[in-house]
Amino acid sequence: MFTVGENPVGAPEALLAAVIESSDDAIISKNLDGIVTSWNPGAERLFGFMAEEVLGRPVTILAPPGREEEMPRILRRIRNGEKVQHYETERRHKSGRIIPISLTVSPIRDRDGRIVGASKIARDISERRRSEERQNLLLHELKHRMKNTLAMVSAIASRTIAGSQSLEEFETAFSARIQAVARAHELLSSGFWQTVDLQDILEGAVSPFGGEDRVLFSGPSIKLKAKPALTLALVLHELTVNATKYGALSSASGQVAVEVAIASDHTSGDRIELRWAESGGPAVVPPTRRSFGCHWIERGVRAGLNGNASLRFDPDGVACTITFPYTSEIGVP
Repeated sequence: MFTVGENPVGAPEALLAAVIESSDDAIISKNLDGIVTSWNPGAERLFGFMAEEVLGRPVTILAPPGREEEMPRILRRIRNGEKVQHYETERRHKSGRIIPISLTVSPIRDRDGRIVGASKIARDISERRRSEERQNLLLHELKHRMKNTLAMVSAIASRTIAGSQSLEEFETAFSARIQAVARAHELLSSGFWQTVDLQDILEGAVSPFGGEDRVLFSGPSIKLKAKPALTLALVLHELTVNATKYGALSSASGQVAVEVAIASDHTSGDRIELRWAESGGPAVVPPTRRSFGCHWIERGVRAGLNGNASLRFDPDGVACTITFPYTSEIGVP
């Protein structure tokens, strides 16, 4: 039961009691020795103690380990006539659980104006703390993603410059690669930047070139995290561009088979193997030198997936095999 302590001069006692009883906040009063003299239903809900369990006991029963001196320090300020407002701290629930709270503590005066105790209003700020933690985590992730994205754009720009013979060629290739990254970003955003399916990455790489019906995918659903997904989006983009310009997708009868498998190894763990095999296109003539696209694919797989890529220029079609470890850093096994 709540016991009303000293009321401010002129405040109707019944109205004050009704307000305190119905408050969602914990409203507590204590004397200058820190003994609890009143305890409303809000305090019962917040701290788990019923009024009869705490009335007449030191308020320090709510102090968590390491904060025992905090309450006497606040009482010293109250004796000096100070008011403590929006003080964020922690208190102990009856169960032992620690609760983050915001406190406002005010002096209680008798009719002669002497300070005889303190009234305390405590509000649970657990949800606000969780919200702040989520916000800080999201900001940290956003900074991390922005840093990674800018680094990727910078790498794309420098490598595209190195492989371009003219400004027009650079502009075309750079724009296409940035769009490939943007499509992968869109897929990741729809999944709240958690994971994206490898097949969706493949379809995103192929769709701008109109070859979806001639690229046949087979294999299990594999969920990739952001960095490996973006890396693979660029690698598959390069393979698709090459197939569209020179390979199977440059011919109406050509097609590409993309097979994905998970291989288990007791020594090295699970690995993903992606096989890209073109057929039905023009006869393949092996290049006389390593092309920029080959370097792009090999570097990307090595740096972004910690894996390996091998390209073969077979007469009946280009084949590429990509292998990389299937770890918690890459995706969700």
